[in-house]
Order: sequence, then structure tokens, then C-alpha cells
Amino acid sequence: MKNTLFYNITIALSGLFAGGCITILFILVPFWKSLPPTELMVWFSHNGPHVGITMLPMQILPLLFTAYAYILARKNKEKSKEIWLWANISNGIILLMFVGYYLSVNLQFINQTMNPDDVAFELQRWEMIHIARTILAILSTVLAIVAYFRYVNTKMTTL
Repeated sequence: MKNTLFYNITIALSGLFAGGCITILFILVPFWKSLPPTELMVWFSHNGPHVGITMLPMQILPLLFTAYAYILARKNKEKSKEIWLWANISNGIILLMFVGYYLSVNLQFINQTMNPDDVAFELQRWEMIHIARTILAILSTVLAIVAYFRYVNTKMTTL
């Protein structure tokens, strides 16, 4: 069971990102919604880069680790390989969401270039997309756990 430690680290990283998404959803988003538009952008200009520096590696590492877990599972002909593939696809979609939406919108908040009249609508859209991202992060974590247990159960039955 040589891949056990790697798979456990992958689960931990996926869970860490999912936890970060949940924290943003239930703590930061309600706080942001309570702020007037210009204050929200001021908050983002001071804190957004710190949140980004924290969340971006937490987002990329699970993608890299689930990709490698899939490669390992496929190479070793493990029954868990399809599950690792789906976890990786979930993480890939999360990265596409970042590149396709969050990067530009967060930079507009950080640089305070968004029209204040558009902030409330954009924050609502931001939240909806973040809910989808959070669901995908949780799904990726659950899939990684399922893949791990399929791996362990298969190894235990072959002993």
C-alpha cells in the first residue's frame, strides 16, 4: 500500500480547499454583502491579495495531486482510477472558474475599477459561482476519499 500516504495528503489538500471555500461562503460573503460598494472594493484592495495568495495554492495543489493520483492509479491498474479522474475533472473545472471569472472580477474589486453601481449584482453572481465552486471542491474531496477506500479495500482483499 505504497500510495497510501500520497492519497491521504491528496485528501487533506482537497479538504483544506473545500474548507476554505466553505469559510468564504459562510463568513466572508455575508460580510461583503453588508458593506457599501465602495467599502467592499476598499476591503478587497487591502485584503483581496492576501486571500488570493492563500486560496490559489490551496486550489492548485489538489488539482496537481489528484492528477498525479490518477496517473498512479492508472499506472498500477487500480480500480480507483476512474474516481481519481472525476476528482481531477472537478478540480480542473474549479481552476477554469478561477481563470474564466474570478481572476478578472477580483482584480476589478482589488483595483477598484468596477462601477460601484455594478458591485451588488456582481457580488451576487460571484456568490452563485462560488457556491458551484464550493460544491465541486466538496465533491472532489468526497471522490478522493472514495477512491482511497476503493484502493485500500482492493489491496486488503489481495493480501
